[in-house]
Amino acid sequence: MEQLVRRWSRLRSPELNIDVREYDPRWPETFEAEKHRIHGALKDLGLVDIQHIGSTSIAPLPSKNIVDLAVAVPSLPCSVPQTEALLGLGYQAYGPSPIDPDFSWFWRIEAEGQGAFVVHVCGAQSPWFSHLIHFRDFMRAFPEERQRYEALKRELAQVPDQSWLEYSIVKRALALRITERANAWAARGP
Repeated sequence: MEQLVRRWSRLRSPELNIDVREYDPRWPETFEAEKHRIHGALKDLGLVDIQHIGSTSIAPLPSKNIVDLAVAVPSLPCSVPQTEALLGLGYQAYGPSPIDPDFSWFWRIEAEGQGAFVVHVCGAQSPWFSHLIHFRDFMRAFPEERQRYEALKRELAQVPDQSWLEYSIVKRALALRITERANAWAARGP
């Protein structure tokens, strides 16, 4: 965990308010629309898969209005043409992703700060790509796990003068423990 904190303290990300809101049933269709845009830009550049990840992918989990997408490509690092395609869609490159230092992340913040999209460009064969999907599916399948995670998110969102990074590091500690259970669950077959 100490290594994770050191790595995360060097991450670049936009300055955002920690505004956890109730689950928005429009998030899946918002994801689908953005997935379509990204697919159009990357389909001839080695795109393997696009998955909705993060809290907005887990109904009815409250979340920040940030839709996370795992974009799987055959190999890393993200190629220049892939990067240029994402920049052409209005994304900004922020360097290594907090999920895995080999992944790249790109942010697109909507006008007036009404929401954001985060693309994590992942290696299709990376274990973390599967872990992200297992976490999502496990949280959908087990309401008690989702409720524990929700309680922590709500508690953290109330901490005054907390940075997005501080919020994310504490939340990530629980997410990693849940991911271990999710991977074991996926290995047994849901």
